Amino acid sequence: MYNLSKLLVAVDSSPYSTNAIKFAIDFGKKFNCIVDALHVVDTMQLEGPFIYDLSGVLGFEPFINFSAELKKTLEEKGRSILQAFSEMAQNENVKFHSFIEVGIIPMTIVETSYEYDMVFIGKKGVNASFERGILGSNIESTIRKIKKPIFVADKNFYDIKNIVVGYDGRDPSKEALDLANVCAQNLHAKIHIVNVKKDEGQILEESDLKITYIKKEKSVADSLIEYTKSLQNPVLLLGAYNKNRLLEMIIGSTTEAILRKECDLPLIIVR
Repeated sequence: MYNLSKLLVAVDSSPYSTNAIKFAIDFGKKFNCIVDALHVVDTMQLEGPFIYDLSGVLGFEPFINFSAELKKTLEEKGRSILQAFSEMAQNENVKFHSFIEVGIIPMTIVETSYEYDMVFIGKKGVNASFERGILGSNIESTIRKIKKPIFVADKNFYDIKNIVVGYDGRDPSKEALDLANVCAQNLHAKIHIVNVKKDEGQILEESDLKITYIKKEKSVADSLIEYTKSLQNPVLLLGAYNKNRLLEMIIGSTTEAILRKECDLPLIIVR
């Protein structure tokens, strides 16, 4: 059984991050729990090769202490972002903390997540207009490595009313259903257990569950998205990456396919 008592939201200056903050604070209110915000100053931006590449583009020689000055500027920007988070949390009377770390973004988020029950993150970052699919390697790497449930916020924030669980009877989907039951109680949301039928005779042996079967006329990802978006204020909850990593690289995964689509749909991913 999941116990959501301490949440972590990874923040940057993107609109997607703002929505991640809003969802995290909403959960904080409804679960009466702590919401901590983390901003990571990316060491990749402080490394020598990046500095020399930047200086070459701008047409000047890198000067002494440039990296230190850049680090200071990035930390100041991070403090400004965290100040905005703090004001939002205070306005909603949510218990919170905020902090800055310097490191590699995915590794720092994953390492910090161990003491939390759920992590919130934006689907895209500050360079969203230049990205295709999800937030490049940072988000994908974070999702693959993190062991805690992760909430991926999209373009819009709303009060969640419906929780759709993609269910195939395997352990990750059972974990997803367990979390859905906990969330539904506190969010006052309705659960929809959905299975995309790959053949006419497919029926899961789950006699105690009311499962909605969708005929597979499109891909599993598109079928789940279409069903979920037909509901008011939904979130899609999935058990993720239950196949061999090499096999996923060859045939892909439903979770990854959904993440890469422009579906404007918040996701909760459970390992």
